[in-house]
Amino acid sequence: MKNLLLVLLVIISCSSESADDNSQNNSNNNTDINELSFVTFLDNTIEETSGLLLINESLISHNDSGGENTLYEFDISTGNISGAVNIDNSVNIDWEDIACDSDYIYIGDFGNNNGNRTDLTIYKVSINDYLNNTDSSIVAEEINFSYSEQVTFISSPYSTNYDAEALISYNDNLYVFSKNWVNGRTNIYSVPKNPGTYSVSKIGSIDVDGLITAADYDSNKIILLGYNSVSPFLVEIENFDNADFSNALINRFQLVVPQGHSSQTEGIIYLNNYYYISAEENSGSTQVLYRIDRNNLISD
Repeated sequence: MKNLLLVLLVIISCSSESADDNSQNNSNNNTDINELSFVTFLDNTIEETSGLLLINESLISHNDSGGENTLYEFDISTGNISGAVNIDNSVNIDWEDIACDSDYIYIGDFGNNNGNRTDLTIYKVSINDYLNNTDSSIVAEEINFSYSEQVTFISSPYSTNYDAEALISYNDNLYVFSKNWVNGRTNIYSVPKNPGTYSVSKIGSIDVDGLITAADYDSNKIILLGYNSVSPFLVEIENFDNADFSNALINRFQLVVPQGHSSQTEGIIYLNNYYYISAEENSGSTQVLYRIDRNNLISD
């Protein structure tokens, strides 16, 4: 979401230097280490791009809080919108990530910066309906959930561990990775794929040293995208047993954003050995699509 990096600079401090100094030093010293490559600017329709999905070789994104309840297809080379499908019976309170399995698309409406939402929802959309719609609109089923550990819903802006912006589908369940403003970790929650209302409990936690904003699952590997007061970063999770993600092999990669471009990274997918990353408009920097070669990443 816009300008959250400014809030983060107050909440997460990595050294006595200012965040701007750290970012400048990082850019100066690591210009060829984990530097994202610019692919294209994105259409203004998705200036708050907050998730990425690949279906039938088409990239799909959506806006976050206050945006339309719409999925947008766009060209990976030009960023131009090539199609749009409205989810008629949904509301975009704060859509933050998108995932899929072989049959369904799942849209996570669980952004919760204030920690006071009681209407967390994952919309479940048939891929067949999406691909074969005749009037650019379809309907969704609802998976509603709450966190069993949360006992108070008093608004605490940017001071909660019950915010979330990352979602994957893995085997028979969905997994939500939280955006912990308080401790810089991510908590992991398993959510059933069947429509209904659920109270979900934490099944694990990972120290990511920042705020997680997106996730993807591909080739037996989970990829988390986040940022801290230095820059965006990636976390790869692999060699896990069932859903025991927090006890798996975990590698972390601090990223470098091309000078003058947005660092508000919000969406990620894996495609042809590249990670494609979308960043929303932020502080005058235009929404953009980046990529980085998986084989060239150097871990922290």
